[in-house]
Amino acid sequence: MKNTFFRVFLVILLSNIVVVSIGFGVVKLIQRPQQVSADVLGDVGVQLVTVYEKLGGVSIKELASKFEKQLSGKLFLYQENGVSLLRPLPRNLPGKSEGRLGRPLADFLDSQFIQVIGTSNVQYLLIYRPSPHLKSSNPELILPFSFLGLLVSSAVVAYWLLGPLLKLQKATRSFGRGDMEARVDVKLAQRSDAIGKLAQEFNEMAERIEVLLSSKERLMRDVSHELRTPLSRIEVALTIAEDKQGLPLQQNYLDRIRTELHELDELIGQVLTLSRLEAASLKKEKIDLQRWVSDIVDDVNFESQLKNIHVVKVGSFPKVLLGDPLQLRHAIENVLRNACFYASDGGRVEIETKEVSGYAKIIIRDEGPGVDDDKLEKIFHAFYRSSSARESNSGGFGVGLTIAQRIIRAHNGSIDASNRPEGGLEVRFSLPMS
Repeated sequence: MKNTFFRVFLVILLSNIVVVSIGFGVVKLIQRPQQVSADVLGDVGVQLVTVYEKLGGVSIKELASKFEKQLSGKLFLYQENGVSLLRPLPRNLPGKSEGRLGRPLADFLDSQFIQVIGTSNVQYLLIYRPSPHLKSSNPELILPFSFLGLLVSSAVVAYWLLGPLLKLQKATRSFGRGDMEARVDVKLAQRSDAIGKLAQEFNEMAERIEVLLSSKERLMRDVSHELRTPLSRIEVALTIAEDKQGLPLQQNYLDRIRTELHELDELIGQVLTLSRLEAASLKKEKIDLQRWVSDIVDDVNFESQLKNIHVVKVGSFPKVLLGDPLQLRHAIENVLRNACFYASDGGRVEIETKEVSGYAKIIIRDEGPGVDDDKLEKIFHAFYRSSSARESNSGGFGVGLTIAQRIIRAHNGSIDASNRPEGGLEVRFSLPMS
């Protein structure tokens, strides 16, 4: 969003600069600062000519000085033969330091010319030039302040346009991370423009999704309860049947039924776990990663001691990880138990931790048969089992890796797997540290 803000800001700024530059050019082209009414200059010219013709050059200069104070400018009076009666025009000609055109062009544009007819039809030319300090402000002074004003105004307009989108983005991010109560501010949703309508639609969408997820979770709980109730009754009936003296063949059938009941009950539990992962928000906290992983390794080693499988922890970084310790433990344990199942008796499973570019990497390696390369991505699909390489006699349902993947994704991380060159499977977790 920062990049978007700067892009909008630059577009607005450049467009404002173009408009202001054109405005400056037009004003400079047509500007006539300190213009005096032609009637006033005409009266001044007539009086100067009259005094000159009656009293001579000394009196006209005194009168001209008086008029110059009133008009805040300089007066030049020429006879038709080119003789200056007051003062000659400054000779700031081309070729001086002010450029090829020189100052006269600017003075010519700023000056006013009045023709006066004296007695005996003698013609005079009156030129009025405003004082330099009264001309329009120097562009070198105006431009910096104008540019500063453009920066401020462009930033205000850009923030006014993108500020609501930032709020909408924040609400969307929170909602996407599992906060089902995240909504856009009511004031923003009450706006009558397109942004307000977008905010309203987001809030309505969030309400519908929250209701749908709540209904789904409630349905899963109800279904679980309804399924487990008859299962419990069946198990009670089995217990009663086992107490009766029966043939050994009957006992085998009863044992098989009990095993299937336990598997069905476990499957229902895992399906419920999957449904809760989609809707539940995480409870993140700082985790002492090394101690946390060591505890998981100790638990899995205890469970795997009958097969004499040894789980080894490697690495000492990172020290701290931000996440939901309970959910992440489910993810790591699911993969570790899966690795221990496929490891041969007396085998070794390795779990390595390291820090790479702000991410915590947790890598689990086993010495099992691995998975066909074309099926590596599918092992994270719910209820998927690989082919003969890792047979379905594991007693699982193909849900453990799916649960692990959803937990890691809920932490904005990733999980993938690959076959090891020396044999076995390597599963890699990548989790942001903050």
